[in-house]
Amino acid sequence: MDKYYQNKELVFKTRWMTATGFYFAEAELPEASLTAYLNNSEESEEHIIFIPFSQIKRAVPLFDNQPPLLDIDVLDPKDYQAVVADFENKAQLKEAIQAIEEQSGLRETVEVIKDKTWIRNLLYTIAIAFFGFSLVMMARELENGEVPDTSGNRSDFKSVLAAIAEQLGFMGSAALAIVLFSGFAYFTYTIYKSSNTTRTVWKK
Repeated sequence: MDKYYQNKELVFKTRWMTATGFYFAEAELPEASLTAYLNNSEESEEHIIFIPFSQIKRAVPLFDNQPPLLDIDVLDPKDYQAVVADFENKAQLKEAIQAIEEQSGLRETVEVIKDKTWIRNLLYTIAIAFFGFSLVMMARELENGEVPDTSGNRSDFKSVLAAIAEQLGFMGSAALAIVLFSGFAYFTYTIYKSSNTTRTVWKK
């Protein structure tokens, strides 16, 4: 099963796949370097990362990346190093995934990734709701012949609201508030619905 790969364009320029696991090296090393590593050569040990199949806790392939990547998490991070390994092509990545599945007992699983970027849009929607409510209340005061209080904190904001409310009137202000809130609420909802994506991982 021992296989040797080398590509100077990759981060891990040298890679071995054996019956026990993966060996990665950032340097361009000859195939025989693995023998020196297995004989506990201090010189080679500084350049080669070993991840046994039995230590692989989780593997996430990124086929669409260029070059294709494999994010490998380990069970014992104190003794073994987790890596994001790059591969020359998708075929080599598939070969590595197959070896992990056969030797580590990991199985393919689809995970849902929850993206919380929609929360920012929710905050905008709440702010628009506050703006709309304040605008309608100020328009009602003007319609009733009252003088809105634009002093104190946020006086500039209150003055702008009063000017808009005076221009639009109560019905116009209510219509603007409904349109703005509905638009932002719908936009936030669509982002929320599309925020969850899926990815394929290999794990126990």
